[in-house]
Amino acid sequence: MKRILFLCLMVPWVINTAWAQDSPSPSVSPLSDPETAQTGLLVLQFAATGMTDSAARAYSTMIAQNVANTNRFLVTNHEQAEQVLMKESPELLPCFEIGCGIQMAKILGAERVVSGHISLTKSGYVSLELKLVNVVDNAIEYVDHIRFDDGSMDRRLYALAQSIARNTPLRGKILRANNKLAVISMGSNQGISVGDRLVIYKNLSSTKTDISLLGGSNTRRANIGLLTITKVGDHSSEGVYFQKIETPEQGEYVTTYLEKRKQIQLIAYVRKELDTHLRHVFEVEKKIEIRPISIEDKDKNRWIRTVRLVEEDRDYWQMWMVGTAMGSAYFLSQFKSGDDLKVLGAIGGMAYSSIQYFRTKSILKKLVQTGKFKGYLDVTFNPNTPGGSTQVDWKVNF
Repeated sequence: MKRILFLCLMVPWVINTAWAQDSPSPSVSPLSDPETAQTGLLVLQFAATGMTDSAARAYSTMIAQNVANTNRFLVTNHEQAEQVLMKESPELLPCFEIGCGIQMAKILGAERVVSGHISLTKSGYVSLELKLVNVVDNAIEYVDHIRFDDGSMDRRLYALAQSIARNTPLRGKILRANNKLAVISMGSNQGISVGDRLVIYKNLSSTKTDISLLGGSNTRRANIGLLTITKVGDHSSEGVYFQKIETPEQGEYVTTYLEKRKQIQLIAYVRKELDTHLRHVFEVEKKIEIRPISIEDKDKNRWIRTVRLVEEDRDYWQMWMVGTAMGSAYFLSQFKSGDDLKVLGAIGGMAYSSIQYFRTKSILKKLVQTGKFKGYLDVTFNPNTPGGSTQVDWKVNF
């Protein structure tokens, strides 16, 4: 009887043990590892058109909070960054664009930086242009343009934050592995679902830099296989290999994108690499030097030409405005009977040239805001301006 009772107690334990070995455990938490830890992300204050700086700062803070709520990044907002930079590098402030943002991110230890340009449209909508840049190689990883009003603001900002998270690499660690399958430290809480495909890689001790679709680092990253997810738990998942050049081991890494389009591109790229052994093509002898320069967009020359033309128009109409104003003053001071048409003509010319002058001046201001956002302008900050005011000098990079 004791033997029967012992067998009854042992059978459930054996079944549970076997299931635990073959299935992902929902209670397994990701291991603490620099490779898989949350990456730092800096959100700059947005440049603004048609609204106050305080309103633009508030929108920037809301974006930073929404991105932080994705639990994918260690987010630093503009206020936190300014407190540090005022002590260490005040010459970088104020900062609205990627050029100075990259330098700020390096000081703060962030791997990515977000900049934006926000404006109020004539129809009452708020328009936001945003881009995410990787500080390591200055690559633009994500660009988006959204419009919203008070009613749709929360929904649109939440969707934007989720899109940023889905378009940046997700990294995890292999918890267990054999020659057929592997259990990884990411599950449904990290956005993993059945059918997702991940790249398996390991870091090799090397002073060389591996330039690949996965990004560069001080250690060479060697891709060794591809994994398809078949079972998903809360914090861990199980997958089978559909391609590998060696058997993965516990402690090695996996990476993917939650955005399906980017995930497919990544898998196709690495699959070709594994088939043709092209990984050695990306080994370089010289370490990449990241210099603190602004990213040059393709339309920079067109923007410069437009600025110059608008400046010429502004100066032209300013000359006519001053000339007609002087003419009006002269005719009025020397007014005689019969000079009515001369005075009216001079005043009319002054009014028309004034309208054109302020119109071109407004266009030029918008172009300057665009240049600030896209990094076409150098900004210098003088904290020692008399009276405690802030002096900002903009220099166009012609």
